[in-house]
Amino acid sequence: MTYLQSRVAEHPDNQPIGRIYQNSAGADVLIHLPQHYWNYVDWSEARGDIDFQHWVTHTERHPFEDWSLSQLLMYWLWLDECRRHRYGHPTPTNTPPEGYEPYGERANDA
Repeated sequence: MTYLQSRVAEHPDNQPIGRIYQNSAGADVLIHLPQHYWNYVDWSEARGDIDFQHWVTHTERHPFEDWSLSQLLMYWLWLDECRRHRYGHPTPTNTPPEGYEPYGERANDA
């Protein structure tokens, strides 16, 4: 959440918004994402491309370093949208996400 709050300074119109999902134990967990990420989730689910509840439980079971669940989900959503733009698949807008690189993905080990 701290990371997301730090991003608000750069994009004050995109406050993190919380939605409740269930974790793998069935307990409620609050996921905080900026509104444009929720818009992407809603668009993808409406198309039947993703089941975000499954993403939540899968991501919870596969943590990465000290990243929060919200940060990891935000990363996976960003990567999914980048790949859609790269491969010419349908996207909710013609504008690629911030940080998009059209000719490949940066190595994750940098």
